[in-house]
Amino acid sequence: MNKEYINNLKIENIPWDRMVTAYDKAENYSELLKILDEMKDLDKVKKAWNSISDFEHQSTMYTPAPFVLVFLVRIYEKAVNLPDNPVAVWLSDKLADEFKYYAEVCSDAEKMEHAELLENMSDILNDKYLLPKGFDLDPEYDDDEDFDDEEDIVDVDEFIASLFPEDLFYSLYYYSAIILKNYKK
Repeated sequence: MNKEYINNLKIENIPWDRMVTAYDKAENYSELLKILDEMKDLDKVKKAWNSISDFEHQSTMYTPAPFVLVFLVRIYEKAVNLPDNPVAVWLSDKLADEFKYYAEVCSDAEKMEHAELLENMSDILNDKYLLPKGFDLDPEYDDDEDFDDEEDIVDVDEFIASLFPEDLFYSLYYYSAIILKNYKK
């Protein structure tokens, strides 16, 4: 079932705006993936890569990781077949290097003690693992606003940590590794 799910996955089926990255939400990932897939302008592709690469940071995989890797593998496979396109050559080289690194990160995670795996990759998209609809990770507070009770203040780091229970956390690495094993080097 996971292989069929992965093969049929579409960018628009992923709730990017409800997924946490190292620095923000993945809400612009669909646009970034389209820029990478077009392989037209090297500066735009490099900027898109720098923005989208925050699904992993310092060996930590975030919620969008296995999903974005599905599309990055597809982009890579397209890029290696365009040897006359300098943007595609740069991108295929970049992705090949990054895939090796991500595979090492996933391999290291596999060696550690870990929780049970979510049965299906699609389980990662369960509402309980996603940000609430419309949730703002960086709310702007009025500096003059007085809080009567410290309970009114949401600890964003604590909230984000609550989104990564052990089964989800391990599954991000496991399914990322599965995707990386299937790309054509």
